[in-house]
Amino acid sequence: MTIARKFSAAFARHVVEKVATATIGSLFVSDVGQRIRRTLSAKVTGNPVPDVRAAVIAHVYYVDLLNEILACRKSIPGSVPLHLTVPTDRIDSVASRVAGLANVHLHPYENRGRDIAPFMGVLSSGALDGYDAVLKLHTKRSPHLIDGETRRKLLFAMLCGEPSVATKVLAAFENPATGIVGWRFCYRTGRSYWMKNEARVCAIAARMGADGVTRLGFFEGSMFWFRPAALVALRELDLTSEDFEPEARQLDGTLHHAIERCFTIAAWARGYVVRDLRGRVLP
Repeated sequence: MTIARKFSAAFARHVVEKVATATIGSLFVSDVGQRIRRTLSAKVTGNPVPDVRAAVIAHVYYVDLLNEILACRKSIPGSVPLHLTVPTDRIDSVASRVAGLANVHLHPYENRGRDIAPFMGVLSSGALDGYDAVLKLHTKRSPHLIDGETRRKLLFAMLCGEPSVATKVLAAFENPATGIVGWRFCYRTGRSYWMKNEARVCAIAARMGADGVTRLGFFEGSMFWFRPAALVALRELDLTSEDFEPEARQLDGTLHHAIERCFTIAAWARGYVVRDLRGRVLP
């Protein structure tokens, strides 16, 4: 296949995904769709809760979307710990909204590196070390995209929209080889998704000793379930907020865009597998 035909095929898939998100996706996350999902979920025979220590980490930039994060947490069996990274100028607002809620931990960070830099900070601090499976979310709005709101709602729904969904994901982490679990629909492997980040990702992978497994395969949107031990190679880079570019509404080419493409590489480098929500190994 020629480069032109490959590009045309990739562009066609991109258009199809956009249309699907704007139509089927919008219906799925609508009030009607939510009622249908709740009805179907209620009819599912309850599966035993896996013996997996779980938690949620979420970056709250848009404080008005915090309730969506809290709803996701409620869908996970048990009262799981919730770690919230928040820009320093919004920490008081978030603190007032979660006052009285048990097992909520606030981590103030400079507004830099979007959700990635704060996440790396908490990961490196060791605060997530006691968990087998952690759900990574953030209040993604993507105002530059016409389907930004729908994308976030779809990811929330697919990753933890119902207790049955969360239970199935947690069961995948009973397998010690499972490193990351995410939604296949947003798993990107096409070369066009390198955008301006290939050279930087390869350099980071080399620092992680991951040259042999450096390939493109990442969850666009940076929302997924993960085993903290699977990201040790990234943690060992000792990145700090200062390593990330100051916020300037960048759409590509920053360190946080590169790290987004390195989560799976870090897991592969340490022998872990990446799965979709049905438990299938992703390439």
